[in-house]
Amino acid sequence: MKRVLFPSLIVLISCSADKDTESVKSISKIDNNSEHIVVLKTKEKNNSSITSPIKKLDFQPSLAKNIIIIENSSSTDEERVKAINNIKSFSDNNSDALFYLGNLYEKGHWLEQSESQARDYYNQAANIDSHVLSHYSLALMLIDGRGGKVNLEKAEHLLKVNHDKNHAPSTYSLGYLYFISDNFEKCIDVFSVKDFNANEYSNYLLAISLLKTDQDIQRALTLLNTSAEKEHGYSHLTLGKIYQYGLYGKEIDVKKGYFHLNKAAEQNIPKANYELMLLSIEYPDIIDTDTNNIIKQLEKEDKNGNLDASFQLAKIYDQGRISKQDYKKALFWYHKSAKNGNNLAMYNLASMYANGDGAEESLDKAEHWLKESAKYGNKKAIELLENLPE
Repeated sequence: MKRVLFPSLIVLISCSADKDTESVKSISKIDNNSEHIVVLKTKEKNNSSITSPIKKLDFQPSLAKNIIIIENSSSTDEERVKAINNIKSFSDNNSDALFYLGNLYEKGHWLEQSESQARDYYNQAANIDSHVLSHYSLALMLIDGRGGKVNLEKAEHLLKVNHDKNHAPSTYSLGYLYFISDNFEKCIDVFSVKDFNANEYSNYLLAISLLKTDQDIQRALTLLNTSAEKEHGYSHLTLGKIYQYGLYGKEIDVKKGYFHLNKAAEQNIPKANYELMLLSIEYPDIIDTDTNNIIKQLEKEDKNGNLDASFQLAKIYDQGRISKQDYKKALFWYHKSAKNGNNLAMYNLASMYANGDGAEESLDKAEHWLKESAKYGNKKAIELLENLPE
């Protein structure tokens, strides 16, 4: 039997259950990055556990009692429908009830899923008393565009209200919101608050924000390494590229680059496998290379819309480092890459036509591709054209 999943903290303890019961409590672990099943328990005054709360409690329009009925595995569909309708009947000024209904509609448990109705219920609850969980749930829907249009401005407001109340999931989400909005300075501010309970996800966002703003590079690298030690795939990918290309003051380290990229690829992080291929192409003497497999993978990448793959294939056939040199194939792939706007491919086409590699020598075609390369911003092409005799 399904149970309703809630964001970690559900505020229902204040709801009175029944004159014959001591309390109704929601039991849930606190986790900043997940949701948990709500388990409701109730005890009589004599502290003996109630085996069937539905049989022992008189049916009243009480939020807690109706939730027990809805979530109890022995309840019938008819009992659940009646309990849901009861909650609706007294939900107008009850933010907890509105939140619960919103959650039912968002998850599609015992009600037909309707994210637009979920938004409406969360919004009503948020307007009554700044209901923390409704603020949080509504903000996530506004960020993702679920149940209506994306509204990052309103999502920011809702999360900031919760952030000021030390609601940890909202703090994480606020930092994420700033990150996806390219507001890296504010992302840094959110995740740099004293006593902030950081994790590998927030550390990654903070690290990238520091790198993007060219602030405290060493701190950023430390954060990435800390997250990578917790097997955070995107941190491995970022570190892999840093060592692969020698970024941010680090020297190129092929072995470290391979290690981190391989870790990212094991987690199916997008582009990790592709970067591994590029590393293998660039350093075939250090990394064992299956040339046929790399070529097949690059051709697959090209078919899947990776605009860089055609250029890498052209380089393989042009340079002949990991495969037999084949200028005609190189010419074919450079042409395809040039159609995608790659100014390096255009520059190399100019060189091939000037030298007659893979095609008849043609200075007219060489000049054409040199001009195209310059038009697309290639500095070497621009300099050559400026120095050509008139």
